[in-house]
This record gives sequence, C-alpha cells and structure tokens, in this order.
Amino acid sequence: MPESGKWKSKLLSSSVPMEYEVARTLVEHGFAIDADYSYARKDAGITKDFSVDIRATGHPPFRSSKLLAIIELLVECKHRHRGNKWLFFQDPNIEDMSPFTLGHTIRAVDSFSSTFIPANSTDSFDQQAIFCIKGVEIDASNGNVYDTEVKHGLAQLQYALPRLLTDSIRFSICNHQEDNLPFFFCPILLTTSAILVANSDISIKSVENASSLEELSVPARYVVVHSDCNPDFEYHRQSACSSLAELANHPATKILDAIRQAGGEYDFRLPSAQCSALANLDGEKFQRYFSQTIVCSLEHFADLIKEIKTTAMSAIKSRKKKGAARRSRRKGVRS
Repeated sequence: MPESGKWKSKLLSSSVPMEYEVARTLVEHGFAIDADYSYARKDAGITKDFSVDIRATGHPPFRSSKLLAIIELLVECKHRHRGNKWLFFQDPNIEDMSPFTLGHTIRAVDSFSSTFIPANSTDSFDQQAIFCIKGVEIDASNGNVYDTEVKHGLAQLQYALPRLLTDSIRFSICNHQEDNLPFFFCPILLTTSAILVANSDISIKSVENASSLEELSVPARYVVVHSDCNPDFEYHRQSACSSLAELANHPATKILDAIRQAGGEYDFRLPSAQCSALANLDGEKFQRYFSQTIVCSLEHFADLIKEIKTTAMSAIKSRKKKGAARRSRRKGVRS
C-alpha cells in the first residue's frame, strides 16, 4: 500500500520542523540555542511545567573573543497551514497615553553590571516599529476568526520572562567581576502566517463593505504587541523572581551598588534595590521587562535578527562608565 501523506501535515503542525529551521537560522547568526526553555506556572492552583520552544544566547560582538554583552532571545514558533493570516490592530492611543514605551521591546539591562548604557539606547528599534494592541487569526479556508493561538503564544513568552530575567541577573552578580556584562533580552512570537495590520480607520461598516481582507489592511514584516502585567502575572513574577531576595545583600551586589552609585545611578535602580523589588509583590510592576513582544512572520525572521543585533551593538557602542539619568519614555516621545 502507498504511504499516506497525512503524516506530513501532522509533522508540520507540530511546529518541530519550523523550530529546527529557526534554530539553524539563529546559529547562522552567531547564537547558541537550547530547545524547550521551561518554567513553572500555577494553573488552577496547581504548579505545572510549561516551556518556550527556543532560547537563543548571543555574545556581541559576534564571533569575537572579546565579549561586551549578552543577548537572550526567547522564540515561540506557531506553524499554521497555508492561507492563514494574522491580523493586528494598531494602538489607537495618542502618544502620551499609550501603554507602549520606547526601548521596552529590546530590553537593555545594565543595572547588574559596572557598565552604563544610556536609557534610550534601544529606542531606534521601537521608533520604526508598528505598535498593536490585539491580533486575530483568520483562516481563509473556512472563514473562521479566532485569537487563541495569538493569545497563547504571547502568554507563553510573557510568563517565561521572569525566569529568564532571574537567571540573567544571577549570572551577572555571581560571575567574576571582569566577566560581569550588561545583557539584552527580547521575546519573539514567530508564525508561518502572513502578518497584516488593519487600517487605522477600520470600522464595522468598512468590514461589511470590504470584498477582501487586503482592502482593510497592509502587510507587515513584524509588529510589537503589548501584554498587560495583570494580577495573575504579578503573582507569577514574584514567585519566579523570589530567589533574587537573597542576592540583595550579596557581597558582589554591594560592590556593584557602590560602583553604580558613584556613577550617578538612582537609588531605586541600584542592583540591591532591583533584586528586592523584583522579588516583592508590592510596588513597581516592571512593565519595561515584561510588557512588549515582537510578533514576526517566518519569512522575515532573518532580517529581524539582523535588526536586533544591530540595535544591541549600537547600544553597546554608546556604553559609559559614568551614570546617566534613566527615565522611561512613552511612545513617540524623544529625549
């Protein structure tokens, strides 16, 4: 009997071939990868293990013996069948009221090193990004519209970030001082579907009158989506970061405190204060670490990696040994 071809669609829908293709792309760009980056999360009161498909680690400047920083990427892969499209809706807020903040997509974290990176060092990436508040999947084969896969992928990445941040902080503080490096991290939701961005004037009437989805949207390589740090996530963040509390009084942390304080760092941004705050449920919600995620089409993934590397390298070149005011900036606000 001839072999059934059904296994092909089943294998592709598992996303494993896609994950391997993505892993190869990352390695080609100088990253080392690990599969199935796991984290613990409570689900209906029961602690369960979850995972993100790929963790990629790079050391700028790539393919050089002199390491200046670390880049950590978390990539979740969603293989969808041909004809599927992901439609995203732009942030309608005026600039000062937007939940998006420049520099919060490629996070530059220098608080746990002796190197100072300007607060606006990764703004350039966000200045040309398309900010979106919501996305849906449209299945052209049957006309179904749903948001399950988009929401699930965004949540997987957001809930994995506290462990990634905790691991990176521990590595920085507990490493030899000469190897203590600033780090960058960024979550990426990757799909085989084409990405479309709805026209800013989309309405019920325009949808009713449209003859095709293309009339209502324009194609995009990637978008940046905002995820709220809701109470459930805050409990998860506190639990995942709880081990940082013991580092607040670590001798190496106190040394870094003194270095950064002498460099002009704000007291609330000192390493010891940040460790305590991340391990605490009250106070700052750390939107800068957990709120913005890139959603990218597989076709444009290699270009996205190049842009992330370029942004990080530009930020590293602007590094200083002296402190600078570190203030957040809302979308579109220049400093």
